[in-house]
Amino acid sequence: MNAQSTALGWAVVGTGTVSHAVASDLRHVEGARRAAVWSRDVRKAHAFAQQQQFDRAYVSFDQLIAAPDVDIVYLATPHATHTPFALAALDAGKHVLIEKPIGVDAAEARTIARAARANKRFAMEGMWMRFSPAYIALRAEVASGALGDISSVRATFGLPFGAKDSPAWSADRGSSTLLDQAIYTVTLARDILGEPAGIVSNATTREDGVDLSLHATLLFDGGRFAQLAASMVTYIDPTASISGTNGWATLAAPFWATDRFRRHSGDFGDAFDAPVDRVFPQEGHGYVPMLRAVQVAVTAGLTEHPLHPLTDSIAVMDVLDRIRSSWLPATSI
Repeated sequence: MNAQSTALGWAVVGTGTVSHAVASDLRHVEGARRAAVWSRDVRKAHAFAQQQQFDRAYVSFDQLIAAPDVDIVYLATPHATHTPFALAALDAGKHVLIEKPIGVDAAEARTIARAARANKRFAMEGMWMRFSPAYIALRAEVASGALGDISSVRATFGLPFGAKDSPAWSADRGSSTLLDQAIYTVTLARDILGEPAGIVSNATTREDGVDLSLHATLLFDGGRFAQLAASMVTYIDPTASISGTNGWATLAAPFWATDRFRRHSGDFGDAFDAPVDRVFPQEGHGYVPMLRAVQVAVTAGLTEHPLHPLTDSIAVMDVLDRIRSSWLPATSI
């Protein structure tokens, strides 16, 4: 049996909207068997299992990670629970795919990486953008010099997921636009420009410490920069662009899950009048390429994926920590 056809049992922990999309996309991954689901609400767990055609629902997380037919645990619970759930699963001998962010800070990301190495198990943050065909193609064009020498990146992600006083968000749960939305903008900036030398940022936070919106400028050597913004209470144009000495390219909204980008390059006439559109077919809800990559990597005996290794997740979390620490003074509402 070859690596792509070996069956692996997947378990989903958490039954929110993203978990439903991921579970649905698992149907398109060869060899991915939908084994189990767990939720704090047993009724939601059973409803999820029935709707998404999983073998069974568990009332106990410990029972789920002890199940011999569960190989990979996908974690999509509140941010603050990612690390304890991931560590328990790894210690139980399971591989883990952790919905971004991998943890609430770089220290937690490093703790998960150490546990994965100690248990010789696969671990990865669910940064699906990095596995998107459109995103991979754009990075390849940038690397080829199609845009010349890159001078700047602009990436923004603002969608009103709820009112500023939404009870669904709390500091105890790790609710944060920095961790939920800005992580995509920072990942893009770092992928294109590398490690920032300096950061200027500010945020709007609630009295309980939950950050609701932010803007940041990342400074790089040679005068290069990235302008980033994120919000979970208001719209901010959810596109991204990369600019260089030979042109610019724009990832269509939503940039972190897009199936297309447009490149403007060459002299003024070509840049404005003859843009090049690149469009890629999307599989399922867009998670299929990432899920397939994890399935193949685990079957091949890898403990990390080269497209998104743990060192990259840690490096992004380091930048997010630096952004958070720069919020002095922050604006509270």
